[in-house]
Amino acid sequence: MTGRRTTYVVIGGIVGLAWAAALRGWMAQLAEGESHSTVTWMTLVLVLLPGLAIGMLLGWSAYLRSRDIRGSRWLVFSPVLFASALLDPEILHALITNGQGSGALIVVAIALCTGYVLSRRRWSIRRAACAVVATLGLLMIAGMGGIAAPMGTPRGAWVGLYGFVLVLLFGLASVLPHPRSRPEPGARAWVVFGALCGLAWACALRSFMAEVAGAESGVEWVNTFGFILLPGTLIGGLLGWAEHLRRTGGRPGRRLLALAPLLFAAILFSNPFDIGGLLDDGVGGGAIGVPVIAMLGGFALSGSGPAWSRSLSGLGFLAGFVTWLVVATDVGGPSFSLTTVHGLWASTLYESLLVLFALAASVPQCAPVDTGAPCGTVPAHRLRNTAAR
Repeated sequence: MTGRRTTYVVIGGIVGLAWAAALRGWMAQLAEGESHSTVTWMTLVLVLLPGLAIGMLLGWSAYLRSRDIRGSRWLVFSPVLFASALLDPEILHALITNGQGSGALIVVAIALCTGYVLSRRRWSIRRAACAVVATLGLLMIAGMGGIAAPMGTPRGAWVGLYGFVLVLLFGLASVLPHPRSRPEPGARAWVVFGALCGLAWACALRSFMAEVAGAESGVEWVNTFGFILLPGTLIGGLLGWAEHLRRTGGRPGRRLLALAPLLFAAILFSNPFDIGGLLDDGVGGGAIGVPVIAMLGGFALSGSGPAWSRSLSGLGFLAGFVTWLVVATDVGGPSFSLTTVHGLWASTLYESLLVLFALAASVPQCAPVDTGAPCGTVPAHRLRNTAAR
């Protein structure tokens, strides 16, 4: 069981790191509405590192939940680590003097309250109060998109949606340390959850694209919402459906869902009369390359198929992973060098998103199991059979 425990913790850490890097991307988009956002070494220490730690703790909580083991009650307060941003004297001073820097406290409050509300079945005064705090907090986060641009514009709507779905997912993850009070989620719940994850992933990728484009970045209703956010949401929903099928024994044709990531290639139809131009400027190539790399990584992680083919797929994913590190400065400029803090953050955001995409893409290719074990781990009944021999 050590392998399963490690898998949960490692995946949780990757998710937490990606979430924190994506949140920093959202903060950067907010700052563009008022002033330029500066990434410092404190960003790594007070944003990315707490995100990694929280993810690992929640991954540990997920493992305990899968084994029906009651964990320490202190795990419920894992989101509080994100308030470590207040350890920065400048942020703390701004919070005390003019109220700025309270975002970390708002995010923590939403996560704790959401986790409490969703982990209970009966209503009480405490649960109702937490529901009010969580709802108002999420609406506040969504409304903050107006800082970047008016909410009626594509940019304002995207930034508001970006923050809302990120913090909502943090709240949903905060349920894990609580004792199980509900039956296993059904197909609809998995599809909705997958769609939310896909939307958050696509929003984060769009923020990375904005960093690469710099001042030339523009948000549009059709290109951003129609060819990035919508495909991301659909892919997430399909992979959520695949996870439900995996947990319920599988169905014929289930592996066809492994092709879902190719929906990102829909951007090639944004200008069907100039596909060559899209390929020339790298947009079309990325729309094809990113899902293909994720699919290769997904197959390598799935544990299904011949070892030699999974090894080749793993090498293909590794090549795609390393490629960005090699061309980062050529694509984004000197600020994307790994020797700069901005480059480290941007590369962490992109690479962690790529790894998450691969993990999600592995789901349709994994053998069905009757437990909640992550894709690629050995099912419990196989462990028991092996021990019996």
